[in-house]
Amino acid sequence: MRTSRAGLLLLTVLFALTGCTFDWQVEGPAQPTLSSVGQGDVPAGTLDPAAAVTALAALPVADKTSLTGYERGCGQGEGCVFGPAWADVDHNGCDQRNDVLHRDLTQVQVRAGTHDCVVTAGVLDDPYSGQTVTFAKADASEVPIDHVVPLAAAWVQGAAAWPADERQAFANDLNNLMATTREENSAKGDSTADEWVPEDATYGCSYATVIVTVKSRYALAVTSAEAGALQSLLATC
Repeated sequence: MRTSRAGLLLLTVLFALTGCTFDWQVEGPAQPTLSSVGQGDVPAGTLDPAAAVTALAALPVADKTSLTGYERGCGQGEGCVFGPAWADVDHNGCDQRNDVLHRDLTQVQVRAGTHDCVVTAGVLDDPYSGQTVTFAKADASEVPIDHVVPLAAAWVQGAAAWPADERQAFANDLNNLMATTREENSAKGDSTADEWVPEDATYGCSYATVIVTVKSRYALAVTSAEAGALQSLLATC
């Protein structure tokens, strides 16, 4: 039954006179919620599984090339050919490592006088292992930042031909960075999806969508074995 505007006004007056209160509830479209990495989710901007399947099919398929020219171990530990480590490429006043820690950790604590930039403590729900890990700045190496598409893998699948600024952008792209444990980061190393998958099998789908998103964005190649592994992971979505 449809109520007229005059009828609604009369009801409002009657409720006011009797001292009753009521709430108007207006339904609207559901608001999107922000996903948090570490609970099976992925960075903002990652392709959904269906789009990742389409994007994977469009990636160039080629064997890995030589690592000749690839350098690692200069600066703060990242490859020299990919520029200085954790550059503030988005110019928000905070380096990319701390940006990732802010995004991936909960219960974050920061160092005073750093404009809330430097993370000193927090809790990581590690996406690769499914374990909960306490982060402390004093033991920062226990929670490294992983390049989901490794720098060395990128080098032999297209990045060797890039200009320096594109390689630096890639090395610091938040879509390709993930906080994890030292054990998982060491086990993964420079492996591609056909060589290593997360210990927590429930993260396989998300892992594949991140890889395909990054490779599609930078037009990086996949080997036939890697393409097959990614297809299998996406099939679990």
